[in-house]
Amino acid sequence: MRPNKLPLWEASVFSWTVLALALLAQAAAAPAMQGERAEINDTARFIAGLAPLGRGELAQLAGTSEWTDYATSMDRRWKLFDSRRLQPTRAWRAAKMRDVRAETVFYPFSGPDFIYVETFFPRATTYILCGLEPVGTLPSLETVQPLTLTLGWVKGSLKTLLDAGYFVTKDMRLELKSGPLQGALPLLCVMLVRSGDRIVSLTSDRGHAEIQFVAPGDTRTRTLSYFCADLSDGALGKGSAFLDFIHQAQPDAAYIKAASYLMHGTGFSIIRNTLLTECSTIVQDDSGIPLRNFDLRRWHLHLYGTYETPLDIFKQYYQPDLAELYAKSPAMKIDFGVGYHWNLKSSNLLVATATQPRARAAPKKPAPAAGQAPARSPSQNRQPPDDDTEYLR
Repeated sequence: MRPNKLPLWEASVFSWTVLALALLAQAAAAPAMQGERAEINDTARFIAGLAPLGRGELAQLAGTSEWTDYATSMDRRWKLFDSRRLQPTRAWRAAKMRDVRAETVFYPFSGPDFIYVETFFPRATTYILCGLEPVGTLPSLETVQPLTLTLGWVKGSLKTLLDAGYFVTKDMRLELKSGPLQGALPLLCVMLVRSGDRIVSLTSDRGHAEIQFVAPGDTRTRTLSYFCADLSDGALGKGSAFLDFIHQAQPDAAYIKAASYLMHGTGFSIIRNTLLTECSTIVQDDSGIPLRNFDLRRWHLHLYGTYETPLDIFKQYYQPDLAELYAKSPAMKIDFGVGYHWNLKSSNLLVATATQPRARAAPKKPAPAAGQAPARSPSQNRQPPDDDTEYLR
């Protein structure tokens, strides 16, 4: 995700925690199940511009000219996005990543961008996304109105993703905190149903949402977990329940794009090292882990596309060693944009595969339901601030 300023750290922000919140509240309720299953899926379809499957009040609202105009516009924009960006990506993945097997995929610094990680890893059963954007809630029948504001918020929030392939952080920060809908959850649900997935359950709290869904042509129930969490060393280095969770989840693969080059500096070394030790496959653009951090005794590197100087705002993160590697080993072309280099002529992609996958000492533990946390002292977790203290972008 693209910041408007370079990340300067003044204070640690939110590291996923729910247990402390429950104790402080003393009367915290169980995690919210947002409506019946069919209603959740229909609400997601409604705000995505897809006709609800049921015959309730949402179906009646879907008959208004206001909604049908919106649905027509969303159909047109999504089809263009799919043909220009997703279809070429699917074709490339089918040819170049056909042997990659990943049950659990971790996408750090993702924000609400589920569509790309699912496109690159369509067979995964667990997706873990993480960003500073608040979780939010899916709207109810009451809060979905007035339609002009709600549908306009969805359309506006998705604009840069559909146009350029990534979210702009400064826009997300404003839109996901002050619009008629709030948080990452509505956008995650829009991407799920627009991908043809069917949402079967949704639980959420302030710091975590868990969505279970079924993909087209499949009977397995898959899980999308989104965490509002701070991945800086200042947060992860002082007893992070979220980092414990990642270790327990044992991700097979990581996907990284438009990550503000955060892991190129010294302030994000813990998450960088976690990815390098936990994962057997890493798919990223040049904004992810620097080339210098890949131990070539452990990793096979496959280069695709073209490496060019980063955007002006990130030009200090130019990697001469990566440029030299591209020059020595001409990479295969890609016909889709990736991250900040959304133009296919300047996009780059690196697929790193471990020479020997990490041995797993114990079976994977399932992701906790929203409202549950890994066993940990509440004092070792931190609450999200009520103000805008976060990455200074």
